[in-house]
Amino acid sequence: MLRHLDHKSAQSNCGSTLSEIPPALFLLIFVAVFPVVNFIIMGLTYCSCTLLNNLELREAARTPNSQLAPVIASVQQKWQSTTLGQLTGLASPPLADVTYSTNGSDTYVTVSTVFTAKSFFNIPFFKGVPGLGGTWTYKIAGNSVLEDPSYASFN
Repeated sequence: MLRHLDHKSAQSNCGSTLSEIPPALFLLIFVAVFPVVNFIIMGLTYCSCTLLNNLELREAARTPNSQLAPVIASVQQKWQSTTLGQLTGLASPPLADVTYSTNGSDTYVTVSTVFTAKSFFNIPFFKGVPGLGGTWTYKIAGNSVLEDPSYASFN
């Protein structure tokens, strides 16, 4: 009879490890896998938005200030229609700000673009954390020499 009790206790110990697998998988997926995927998508979003800022800067360097607003809107629209632009998952359209400055005989244009992106997976445990459960905002700026200094208008 003692052997029978020992055999039964060995079986109950063996089954306890199976009952720990679902909570461990739940924690692994929600605390490790989804945040890592969100961080990868955040990096892709940043690279894609840097590309947009560079495209806007290139057009701003060779377009007169009076004609710049529709050109930048067209660049943003074309970027958002590409796969890379759609992958970013922006919460609102990007906002571009163009300023001009001079340094000696050179005239520079600076394009600052503000982006507000959504997280790829909304993880309920991280609601207030930007990039994991909420939106995140960042600003990318670049400057370049104007092709023609008369394109700038200093107000």
